[in-house]
Amino acid sequence: MRIIRFGAYTFPDTIPASGEIVRTNFGNAVPRIDRLPGMDGGYDAFGDEAAPTEVGNVRCRFALVANSAAALAGQIDAARGMSGYGRAQLVIETGAGDERWTWAKVNSLTIPTEQDAIADRYAEVTVDFQCALPRWFSSNGDSPQVEVCSGAATPFTVRNGGNAIALPRFSIDPGTAISSSGLTIQRLVDAVVVDEVEFAAAVLTTDTLVIDAQGLTVRKNGVDAYGSSFSARHPAWFRLHPGDNTVRVILGAGESASVTVTWDDTWY
Repeated sequence: MRIIRFGAYTFPDTIPASGEIVRTNFGNAVPRIDRLPGMDGGYDAFGDEAAPTEVGNVRCRFALVANSAAALAGQIDAARGMSGYGRAQLVIETGAGDERWTWAKVNSLTIPTEQDAIADRYAEVTVDFQCALPRWFSSNGDSPQVEVCSGAATPFTVRNGGNAIALPRFSIDPGTAISSSGLTIQRLVDAVVVDEVEFAAAVLTTDTLVIDAQGLTVRKNGVDAYGSSFSARHPAWFRLHPGDNTVRVILGAGESASVTVTWDDTWY
């Protein structure tokens, strides 16, 4: 794995001559155990899923190599400029050659300098990125996936090609008016409902309803619609586990809607 871009900055390809080292904490799990007074052990507040570390960190060490002191000074200025980017996409290339990205900002950047013949041509850079969500994302050729749903239950399969839970966005475009009983979207495992979001209100044929599990927002015609009409079974609203996920859309009798599912494959 190597970092290839951060915002407008493209990392130099210093492999294998000088090497590049990238370290992350994205796979770390944080225990969330509540101790039980007077008893051995405790209660696992997170249940059977791994709790991710709350803040992601990526450290990259790489080399700048130039043919002159002036050229090196320009490269150093460009590298230091990353500190002013704020939040930007950090893009990596895996050993398989595919690209993955996450949102990040520079936490620290150091470039030790010395005045000698070697320092005029070569500098080592260490940059620490802070990531709001310790996950990598990559595009999925099946996303967005459009399904025409009707009646009491329409099941279909959504595949998350990553190795971590992905959070999808559902866009509902009614083909017929949806009654005040609304609609329900479920994820099933062995025919058991494990995730469910419900919007218990009418949706007209001229309306568009968007339920975004990653942003934790519900919007109807672009306007905030998160309220008593919306409910979710899980705090994360809706999860796509690695591999195939069985999704079911429930509407009223005689009702139909086009449901678009959008997601990124998600990786540790």
